[in-house]
Amino acid sequence: MKRFFLLAILSIFFAFTVNAHPASKVVLSYKNGKLDINITHKVKNFNTHYIKTVVIVVNGEVVKTMELTHQNDLDYSTFLLDLPLKKGDVVEVKTTCNKFGNKSGKITI
Repeated sequence: MKRFFLLAILSIFFAFTVNAHPASKVVLSYKNGKLDINITHKVKNFNTHYIKTVVIVVNGEVVKTMELTHQNDLDYSTFLLDLPLKKGDVVEVKTTCNKFGNKSGKITI
């Protein structure tokens, strides 16, 4: 009986997570005062499975949080932000999928 319940729980967990995944890449670049964020997250329906949260951290401090309700495209989301930075600043962008998982990218200016 215990095996049956364990198997049932594992099956439900697997069924939920099979289509849920974090972004596969978070690529950052900085030019002319603009931070370019490219988040690769391939999905079948960008209205129901998407990057939900994007947090921009500069030198360990959160400078912007974006709460999203969908993705730009089936494969990726992109953002271009005005962000005054100086040489040596460390920028990290943390993403969270609305279904499952986190992924981040980092760049030193």
